[in-house]
Amino acid sequence: MTTPGPNPDWLSCTCTACSGKLDFRREQEGTLIECPHCLKPTVLYMPGSQMQSSQSGSVPPLIGRHEIITTTGNEIAGHNIEAYLGVVRGVVVRSPDILQGVLGGLKSIVGGNIETYARVCDETRQQAFDRMVLHARQLNANAVIGFRYDATEFSPGITEVLAYGTAVRLRQTETIPRRLNTEH
Repeated sequence: MTTPGPNPDWLSCTCTACSGKLDFRREQEGTLIECPHCLKPTVLYMPGSQMQSSQSGSVPPLIGRHEIITTTGNEIAGHNIEAYLGVVRGVVVRSPDILQGVLGGLKSIVGGNIETYARVCDETRQQAFDRMVLHARQLNANAVIGFRYDATEFSPGITEVLAYGTAVRLRQTETIPRRLNTEH
């Protein structure tokens, strides 16, 4: 990529896989690229945004104006579907670690909500969602319709979580009014 200079239209970030420096134009924010250093997919992000690079290569959350719209419905108000790009999915296979298993087991004896397990489930669903969105970006989609989760326990304590939907490219058909700020 071209070296940025003092121009405010240029930003720098690091690859989420190898931490190599990436320079990009402001309008490329949120774009999925192949890192020139490690050749792995990474997302260009604005400095100071909340990117998560967690273990096991999970995808960072979406940021900025390049978010992909996701819905459980089959249409999006104010937009026409220009192209159906295919089914996209994100798969995560997870089991609780030993501490989570012990704490969850003790709580199951007493009864009530098992917060330790709830956190594991929530993190796993988020990782599956992020991977699905990355797959949609790879297809140059700007939305995923018919979004769903599915979970399968295929061995005691080991669960697969699948996030899936149909990647589409939308075209805006009407201006959707923004919510007015009525506070003074």
